[in-house]
Amino acid sequence: MTKDTFQQIIFFIITSALIFMTGKQLIIINDITTFAELGIIMVFFVSLVLFLNYFLRLSSKLIGTFRF
Repeated sequence: MTKDTFQQIIFFIITSALIFMTGKQLIIINDITTFAELGIIMVFFVSLVLFLNYFLRLSSKLIGTFRF
């Protein structure tokens, strides 16, 4: 496994944990009243984009290993 793949796996795990934790906070929030709540929303969407990026990269590498 290369260093690049190992980094992608680590970042994939970190972003999935961030999505999980901030997603739980988003469920609790009713209205955006403070900057902290706005920050939670921003962290959620930024980590979602990064999560999708790492997921697609890792899945393309996995599919690439099964090619003949």
